[in-house]
Amino acid sequence: MNEKKVSEQKEWEYSIFDEGRQITLSVPIPSPAPGFDVVYTLNESEKEHYEHTGIKALEDRIEDMKVNFYNYEMNSWR
Repeated sequence: MNEKKVSEQKEWEYSIFDEGRQITLSVPIPSPAPGFDVVYTLNESEKEHYEHTGIKALEDRIEDMKVNFYNYEMNSWR
């Protein structure tokens, strides 16, 4: 089993976790209450683009996660 390691983080904006062969993006949102982390696993194309370009490659995805959070996995802060 692969260990989840934070590879990049900007507090209260995003966290990127490297889980071996997967890269997961987590974006905190304060509402709906009690607040959630919206989670998305990058597909191969996004992963490759992120590895070459960095966080710039994920800016549109992060904004979409903030607006369309119900389309993603959500983990409650409680």
